[in-house]
Amino acid sequence: MATGFSNIKIRIKGDKVIWMVFLLLMVISCLEVYSTLGKTVYEKQGGTPIGMFSKHLFILLLGTCVLYAVHHIKYTYFSRFAKFGLLISFALLSITLIIGSLGDKAAARWLTIPLIGQFQPSEIVKIILIVYVARVLALNQDTIKSLDVFKKLIIVIVGICILIFPENFSTAAILFLICFVMMFIGRINLKYLGIIVVVGIVGIVSIFAILQSKPDLLSRGGTWVNRIEEYRNPDKTAITQSNQAQMAIATGGFFGKFVGNTTQARFLSESHNDFIFAIIIEEGGVLLGMVVIALYLILLYRGIQVAKRSKGYFGAFCAIGLVIMIVFQALINMFVASGLSPVTGQTLPFISYGGTSFLFSCIALGIVLSISSEANKDQVKESLQQDITEEELSLQDNESQLEQGAQG
Repeated sequence: MATGFSNIKIRIKGDKVIWMVFLLLMVISCLEVYSTLGKTVYEKQGGTPIGMFSKHLFILLLGTCVLYAVHHIKYTYFSRFAKFGLLISFALLSITLIIGSLGDKAAARWLTIPLIGQFQPSEIVKIILIVYVARVLALNQDTIKSLDVFKKLIIVIVGICILIFPENFSTAAILFLICFVMMFIGRINLKYLGIIVVVGIVGIVSIFAILQSKPDLLSRGGTWVNRIEEYRNPDKTAITQSNQAQMAIATGGFFGKFVGNTTQARFLSESHNDFIFAIIIEEGGVLLGMVVIALYLILLYRGIQVAKRSKGYFGAFCAIGLVIMIVFQALINMFVASGLSPVTGQTLPFISYGGTSFLFSCIALGIVLSISSEANKDQVKESLQQDITEEELSLQDNESQLEQGAQG
Protein backbone atom coordinates (compact mmCIF):
# COMPACT_ATOMS: atom_id res chain seq x y z
CA MET A 1 0.00 0.00 0.00
CA ALA A 2 1.40 3.37 -0.99
CA THR A 3 1.95 5.90 1.76
CA GLY A 4 1.43 9.63 1.65
CA PHE A 5 5.19 10.18 1.74
CA SER A 6 5.59 8.58 -1.69
CA ASN A 7 3.71 11.50 -3.23
CA ILE A 8 5.95 14.16 -1.65
CA LYS A 9 8.22 15.80 -4.19
CA ILE A 10 10.99 18.20 -3.25
CA ARG A 11 11.19 20.91 -5.91
CA ILE A 12 14.09 23.32 -5.63
CA LYS A 13 13.27 26.58 -7.40
CA GLY A 14 15.10 29.85 -7.88
CA ASP A 15 18.77 30.65 -8.41
CA LYS A 16 20.81 27.45 -8.03
CA VAL A 17 24.01 29.39 -7.29
CA ILE A 18 22.33 31.02 -4.26
CA TRP A 19 21.30 27.56 -3.07
CA MET A 20 24.90 26.35 -3.40
CA VAL A 21 26.26 29.34 -1.48
CA PHE A 22 23.73 28.73 1.30
CA LEU A 23 24.66 25.04 1.60
CA LEU A 24 28.41 25.76 1.61
CA LEU A 25 28.00 28.37 4.35
CA MET A 26 26.08 25.80 6.43
CA VAL A 27 28.86 23.23 5.99
CA ILE A 28 31.40 25.78 7.22
CA SER A 29 29.04 26.59 10.10
CA CYS A 30 28.89 22.95 11.21
CA LEU A 31 32.68 22.59 11.21
CA GLU A 32 33.52 25.85 12.93
CA VAL A 33 30.71 25.95 15.48
CA TYR A 34 31.64 22.48 16.75
CA SER A 35 35.28 23.61 17.08
CA THR A 36 34.33 26.65 19.17
CA LEU A 37 31.75 25.23 21.58
CA GLY A 38 34.13 23.75 24.16
CA LYS A 39 34.70 26.87 26.29
CA THR A 40 31.07 27.98 26.15
CA VAL A 41 29.74 24.57 27.18
CA TYR A 42 32.27 24.23 29.99
CA GLU A 43 31.44 27.66 31.45
CA LYS A 44 27.66 27.61 31.04
CA GLN A 45 26.68 23.94 31.20
CA GLY A 46 29.62 21.98 32.54
CA GLY A 47 29.06 19.28 29.91
CA THR A 48 30.20 18.28 26.44
CA PRO A 49 29.65 20.23 23.20
CA ILE A 50 27.31 17.54 21.85
CA GLY A 51 24.18 19.06 23.41
CA MET A 52 24.73 22.56 22.05
CA PHE A 53 25.94 21.24 18.71
CA SER A 54 22.81 19.07 18.38
CA LYS A 55 20.72 22.18 19.00
CA HIS A 56 22.71 23.99 16.32
CA LEU A 57 22.11 21.16 13.83
CA PHE A 58 18.40 21.31 14.63
CA ILE A 59 18.37 25.09 13.97
CA LEU A 60 20.19 24.54 10.65
CA LEU A 61 17.64 21.90 9.62
CA LEU A 62 14.71 24.04 10.75
CA GLY A 63 16.10 27.09 8.94
CA THR A 64 16.54 25.09 5.73
CA CYS A 65 12.92 23.92 5.95
CA VAL A 66 11.78 27.52 6.55
CA LEU A 67 13.80 28.73 3.56
CA TYR A 68 12.34 25.94 1.40
CA ALA A 69 8.78 26.77 2.47
CA VAL A 70 9.20 30.54 1.97
CA HIS A 71 10.76 30.20 -1.48
CA HIS A 72 7.59 28.39 -2.64
CA ILE A 73 5.42 31.38 -1.61
CA LYS A 74 4.86 33.94 -4.38
CA TYR A 75 6.85 36.98 -3.28
CA THR A 76 4.05 39.46 -4.04
CA TYR A 77 2.14 38.09 -1.04
CA PHE A 78 4.74 39.63 1.27
CA SER A 79 3.96 43.07 -0.16
CA ARG A 80 0.30 42.72 0.80
CA PHE A 81 1.11 42.24 4.48
CA ALA A 82 3.77 44.97 4.71
CA LYS A 83 1.53 47.56 6.41
CA PHE A 84 0.14 45.05 8.88
CA GLY A 85 3.69 43.86 9.52
CA LEU A 86 4.70 47.42 10.41
CA LEU A 87 2.02 47.57 13.09
CA ILE A 88 3.34 44.31 14.52
CA SER A 89 6.88 45.68 14.36
CA PHE A 90 6.05 48.83 16.35
CA ALA A 91 4.18 46.72 18.90
CA LEU A 92 6.97 44.14 19.33
CA LEU A 93 9.72 46.74 19.66
CA SER A 94 7.68 48.82 22.12
CA ILE A 95 6.87 45.79 24.28
CA THR A 96 10.51 44.71 24.24
CA LEU A 97 11.69 48.14 25.40
CA ILE A 98 9.05 48.30 28.14
CA ILE A 99 9.95 44.84 29.46
CA GLY A 100 13.63 45.74 29.38
CA SER A 101 13.11 49.03 31.22
CA LEU A 102 10.92 47.46 33.92
CA GLY A 103 12.96 44.32 34.42
CA ASP A 104 16.36 42.96 33.51
CA LYS A 105 18.23 45.38 31.22
CA ALA A 106 19.68 42.39 29.37
CA ALA A 107 16.12 41.48 28.31
CA ALA A 108 15.65 44.71 26.39
CA ARG A 109 16.64 43.01 23.13
CA TRP A 110 14.63 39.83 23.60
CA LEU A 111 11.09 38.55 24.02
CA THR A 112 10.24 35.16 25.49
CA ILE A 113 7.32 33.30 23.92
CA PRO A 114 5.90 30.14 25.53
CA LEU A 115 6.88 26.89 23.72
CA ILE A 116 9.18 28.87 21.40
CA GLY A 117 11.64 30.53 23.78
CA GLN A 118 13.61 33.72 23.31
CA PHE A 119 13.75 35.60 20.04
CA GLN A 120 15.04 39.01 18.99
CA PRO A 121 12.20 41.13 17.53
CA SER A 122 14.63 43.35 15.61
CA GLU A 123 15.48 40.39 13.33
CA ILE A 124 11.95 40.06 11.95
CA VAL A 125 11.47 43.84 11.97
CA LYS A 126 14.45 44.24 9.60
CA ILE A 127 12.74 42.07 6.98
CA ILE A 128 9.35 43.75 7.43
CA LEU A 129 10.81 47.24 7.07
CA ILE A 130 12.80 46.32 3.95
CA VAL A 131 9.68 44.80 2.36
CA TYR A 132 7.68 47.92 3.26
CA VAL A 133 10.30 50.27 1.77
CA ALA A 134 10.41 48.12 -1.40
CA ARG A 135 6.60 48.31 -1.63
CA VAL A 136 6.43 52.10 -1.24
CA LEU A 137 9.24 52.64 -3.75
CA ALA A 138 7.54 50.33 -6.26
CA LEU A 139 4.07 51.87 -5.92
CA ASN A 140 5.28 55.46 -6.20
CA GLN A 141 7.75 55.39 -9.09
CA ASP A 142 5.66 57.93 -11.00
CA THR A 143 6.00 60.49 -8.18
CA ILE A 144 9.22 59.17 -6.63
CA LYS A 145 10.93 62.60 -6.51
CA SER A 146 8.14 64.19 -4.48
CA LEU A 147 8.40 65.21 -0.83
CA ASP A 148 5.28 63.19 0.03
CA VAL A 149 6.90 59.89 -0.96
CA PHE A 150 10.05 60.79 0.96
CA LYS A 151 8.07 61.64 4.10
CA LYS A 152 6.05 58.43 3.79
CA LEU A 153 9.32 56.47 3.93
CA ILE A 154 11.50 58.46 6.30
CA ILE A 155 8.90 58.74 9.09
CA VAL A 156 8.49 54.96 9.24
CA ILE A 157 12.22 54.22 8.87
CA VAL A 158 13.24 56.67 11.59
CA GLY A 159 10.43 55.49 13.87
CA ILE A 160 11.52 51.84 13.66
CA CYS A 161 15.21 52.66 14.05
CA ILE A 162 14.56 54.87 17.11
CA LEU A 163 12.81 51.96 18.83
CA ILE A 164 15.74 49.63 18.07
CA PHE A 165 18.45 52.21 18.83
CA PRO A 166 18.45 52.35 22.69
CA GLU A 167 19.43 48.71 23.12
CA ASN A 168 20.93 47.80 19.75
CA PHE A 169 22.70 50.73 18.12
CA SER A 170 24.53 48.66 15.49
CA THR A 171 21.34 46.98 14.22
CA ALA A 172 19.52 50.33 14.03
CA ALA A 173 22.44 51.91 12.15
CA ILE A 174 22.78 49.01 9.70
CA LEU A 175 19.02 48.91 9.04
CA PHE A 176 18.91 52.67 8.44
CA LEU A 177 21.87 52.43 6.04
CA ILE A 178 20.19 49.59 4.09
CA CYS A 179 17.00 51.63 3.73
CA PHE A 180 19.08 54.64 2.64
CA VAL A 181 20.72 52.55 -0.11
CA MET A 182 17.30 51.30 -1.20
CA MET A 183 15.99 54.88 -1.42
CA PHE A 184 19.04 55.87 -3.47
CA ILE A 185 18.50 52.95 -5.86
CA GLY A 186 14.77 53.75 -5.91
CA ARG A 187 15.55 57.29 -7.21
CA ILE A 188 14.41 59.29 -4.19
CA ASN A 189 15.32 62.97 -4.65
CA LEU A 190 19.06 63.37 -3.98
CA LYS A 191 18.41 66.64 -2.16
CA TYR A 192 16.43 64.80 0.51
CA LEU A 193 19.04 62.04 0.77
CA GLY A 194 21.73 64.69 1.22
CA ILE A 195 19.77 66.18 4.12
CA ILE A 196 19.62 62.72 5.70
CA VAL A 197 23.41 62.36 5.47
CA VAL A 198 24.06 65.75 7.10
CA VAL A 199 21.46 65.26 9.85
CA GLY A 200 22.67 61.69 10.48
CA ILE A 201 26.33 62.67 10.89
CA VAL A 202 25.50 65.61 13.16
CA GLY A 203 23.10 63.46 15.18
CA ILE A 204 25.53 60.58 15.76
CA VAL A 205 28.41 62.90 16.69
CA SER A 206 26.14 64.82 19.08
CA ILE A 207 24.82 61.67 20.74
CA PHE A 208 28.28 60.27 21.42
CA ALA A 209 29.53 63.66 22.62
CA ILE A 210 26.69 63.76 25.16
CA LEU A 211 27.23 60.13 26.19
CA GLN A 212 30.91 60.77 26.88
CA SER A 213 29.93 63.19 29.63
CA LYS A 214 26.73 61.39 30.67
CA PRO A 215 27.12 57.67 29.82
CA ASP A 216 24.21 56.70 32.10
CA LEU A 217 21.78 58.68 29.96
CA LEU A 218 21.07 55.45 28.04
CA SER A 219 21.26 51.93 29.47
CA ARG A 220 24.01 50.93 27.02
CA GLY A 221 25.57 54.37 26.66
CA GLY A 222 28.63 53.46 28.70
CA THR A 223 29.20 50.31 26.65
CA TRP A 224 29.05 52.24 23.36
CA VAL A 225 31.49 54.90 24.60
CA ASN A 226 33.94 52.25 25.87
CA ARG A 227 33.84 50.37 22.56
CA ILE A 228 34.50 53.54 20.58
CA GLU A 229 37.36 54.50 22.90
CA GLU A 230 38.88 51.01 22.67
CA TYR A 231 38.71 51.24 18.88
CA ARG A 232 40.20 54.74 18.72
CA ASN A 233 42.93 54.07 21.30
CA PRO A 234 43.51 50.31 21.35
CA ASP A 235 45.63 48.77 24.10
CA LYS A 236 47.31 45.83 22.41
CA THR A 237 48.45 44.43 25.77
CA ALA A 238 44.93 44.26 27.25
CA ILE A 239 43.05 40.95 27.33
CA THR A 240 40.03 42.02 25.28
CA GLN A 241 37.80 40.09 22.90
CA SER A 242 39.01 42.18 19.98
CA ASN A 243 42.68 41.50 20.79
CA GLN A 244 42.03 37.78 21.19
CA ALA A 245 40.25 37.69 17.83
CA GLN A 246 43.12 39.46 16.09
CA MET A 247 45.56 37.04 17.70
CA ALA A 248 43.54 34.14 16.28
CA ILE A 249 43.75 35.68 12.82
CA ALA A 250 47.48 36.39 13.17
CA THR A 251 48.31 32.80 14.17
CA GLY A 252 46.23 31.23 11.40
CA GLY A 253 48.67 31.92 8.58
CA PHE A 254 47.68 31.15 5.00
CA PHE A 255 46.50 27.54 5.43
CA GLY A 256 45.51 27.62 9.11
CA LYS A 257 45.84 25.10 11.91
CA PHE A 258 43.08 22.90 10.43
CA VAL A 259 39.62 22.27 11.85
CA GLY A 260 39.52 21.40 15.54
CA ASN A 261 42.94 22.84 16.38
CA THR A 262 41.86 26.28 17.60
CA THR A 263 43.47 27.62 20.77
CA GLN A 264 41.97 31.12 20.86
CA ALA A 265 38.42 29.79 21.08
CA ARG A 266 39.20 28.99 24.72
CA PHE A 267 39.69 32.70 25.42
CA LEU A 268 37.00 34.20 23.15
CA SER A 269 33.67 34.07 25.00
CA GLU A 270 31.75 34.65 21.74
CA SER A 271 33.99 32.53 19.49
CA HIS A 272 30.96 30.53 18.31
CA ASN A 273 28.97 33.64 17.49
CA ASP A 274 30.22 37.23 17.13
CA PHE A 275 33.89 36.31 16.61
CA ILE A 276 33.55 33.08 14.66
CA PHE A 277 35.25 34.61 11.60
CA ALA A 278 38.47 34.90 13.62
CA ILE A 279 38.32 31.17 14.36
CA ILE A 280 37.60 30.43 10.70
CA ILE A 281 40.88 32.09 9.77
CA GLU A 282 42.76 30.53 12.70
CA GLU A 283 41.72 27.02 11.62
CA GLY A 284 41.32 27.49 7.87
CA GLY A 285 43.83 30.26 7.32
CA VAL A 286 43.56 33.24 5.04
CA LEU A 287 42.57 30.77 2.31
CA LEU A 288 39.32 29.75 4.02
CA GLY A 289 38.69 33.35 5.04
CA MET A 290 38.91 34.38 1.37
CA VAL A 291 36.53 31.56 0.45
CA VAL A 292 33.97 32.80 2.98
CA ILE A 293 34.28 36.39 1.73
CA ALA A 294 33.93 35.16 -1.85
CA LEU A 295 30.75 33.25 -0.98
CA TYR A 296 29.10 36.39 0.41
CA LEU A 297 30.21 38.45 -2.59
CA ILE A 298 28.80 35.78 -4.93
CA LEU A 299 25.55 35.98 -2.97
CA LEU A 300 25.53 39.76 -3.45
CA TYR A 301 26.21 39.42 -7.18
CA ARG A 302 23.50 36.80 -7.68
CA GLY A 303 21.06 38.92 -5.67
CA ILE A 304 21.75 41.86 -7.99
CA GLN A 305 21.13 39.59 -10.97
CA VAL A 306 17.82 38.45 -9.45
CA ALA A 307 16.85 42.12 -9.03
CA LYS A 308 17.73 42.85 -12.66
CA ARG A 309 15.65 39.91 -13.93
CA SER A 310 12.65 40.76 -11.80
CA LYS A 311 9.68 41.95 -13.88
CA GLY A 312 8.34 44.37 -11.29
CA TYR A 313 9.85 47.15 -9.21
CA PHE A 314 8.81 45.52 -5.93
CA GLY A 315 10.71 42.29 -6.63
CA ALA A 316 13.80 44.22 -7.69
CA PHE A 317 13.87 46.52 -4.65
CA CYS A 318 13.02 43.68 -2.27
CA ALA A 319 15.75 41.37 -3.61
CA ILE A 320 18.46 44.02 -3.50
CA GLY A 321 17.45 45.19 -0.01
CA LEU A 322 17.38 41.70 1.54
CA VAL A 323 20.66 40.60 -0.05
CA ILE A 324 22.39 43.81 1.05
CA MET A 325 21.08 43.17 4.57
CA ILE A 326 22.69 39.71 4.70
CA VAL A 327 25.98 40.66 3.05
CA PHE A 328 26.41 43.95 4.91
CA GLN A 329 25.89 42.20 8.25
CA ALA A 330 28.52 39.63 7.23
CA LEU A 331 31.01 42.36 6.32
CA ILE A 332 30.46 44.16 9.65
CA ASN A 333 31.07 40.89 11.53
CA MET A 334 34.33 40.38 9.59
CA PHE A 335 35.43 43.97 10.20
CA VAL A 336 34.89 43.53 13.95
CA ALA A 337 36.87 40.27 14.06
CA SER A 338 39.69 41.89 12.07
CA GLY A 339 39.81 45.01 14.25
CA LEU A 340 38.61 47.27 11.41
CA SER A 341 35.44 48.26 13.26
CA PRO A 342 34.33 48.71 16.89
CA VAL A 343 32.67 45.68 18.47
CA THR A 344 29.00 45.54 17.42
CA GLY A 345 27.58 42.15 18.36
CA GLN A 346 26.50 41.31 14.80
CA THR A 347 26.48 37.61 13.89
CA LEU A 348 27.93 36.08 10.72
CA PRO A 349 24.83 35.10 8.67
CA PHE A 350 24.33 31.34 8.10
CA ILE A 351 27.54 30.52 10.03
CA SER A 352 27.31 31.83 13.61
CA TYR A 353 25.66 29.80 16.35
CA GLY A 354 22.19 31.04 17.23
CA GLY A 355 18.54 30.64 16.40
CA THR A 356 16.80 33.96 15.75
CA SER A 357 19.35 35.45 13.38
CA PHE A 358 19.73 32.25 11.34
CA LEU A 359 16.00 31.60 10.98
CA PHE A 360 15.14 35.11 9.85
CA SER A 361 18.14 35.20 7.50
CA CYS A 362 16.63 32.05 5.95
CA ILE A 363 13.29 33.84 5.56
CA ALA A 364 15.05 36.75 3.83
CA LEU A 365 16.94 34.45 1.48
CA GLY A 366 13.74 32.48 0.83
CA ILE A 367 12.03 35.66 -0.40
CA VAL A 368 14.97 36.36 -2.72
CA LEU A 369 14.72 32.82 -4.12
CA SER A 370 10.97 33.28 -4.59
CA ILE A 371 11.65 36.44 -6.63
CA SER A 372 14.26 34.51 -8.63
CA SER A 373 11.81 31.68 -9.22
CA GLU A 374 9.14 34.01 -10.62
CA ALA A 375 11.72 35.72 -12.85
CA ASN A 376 12.78 32.31 -14.19
CA LYS A 377 9.15 31.47 -14.97
CA ASP A 378 8.78 34.66 -16.97
CA GLN A 379 11.98 33.92 -18.88
CA VAL A 380 10.73 30.41 -19.74
CA LYS A 381 7.40 31.83 -20.93
CA GLU A 382 9.17 34.42 -23.09
CA SER A 383 11.45 31.74 -24.51
CA LEU A 384 8.50 29.48 -25.34
CA GLN A 385 6.57 32.35 -26.92
CA GLN A 386 9.61 33.26 -29.00
CA ASP A 387 10.07 29.63 -30.10
CA ILE A 388 6.38 29.42 -31.04
CA THR A 389 6.58 32.69 -32.98
CA GLU A 390 9.70 31.54 -34.85
CA GLU A 391 8.02 28.20 -35.61
CA GLU A 392 4.92 29.95 -36.94
CA LEU A 393 7.04 32.24 -39.14
CA SER A 394 8.95 29.22 -40.42
CA LEU A 395 5.68 27.42 -41.28
CA GLN A 396 4.37 30.52 -43.02
CA ASP A 397 7.57 30.73 -45.08
CA ASN A 398 7.27 27.08 -46.03
CA GLU A 399 3.63 27.50 -47.02
CA SER A 400 4.52 30.56 -49.05
CA GLN A 401 7.29 28.68 -50.84
CA LEU A 402 4.92 25.78 -51.56
CA GLU A 403 2.30 28.15 -52.99
CA GLN A 404 4.89 29.82 -55.19
CA GLY A 405 6.07 26.40 -56.37
CA ALA A 406 2.55 25.35 -57.17
CA GLN A 407 1.91 28.55 -59.09
CA GLY A 408 5.16 28.08 -61.02
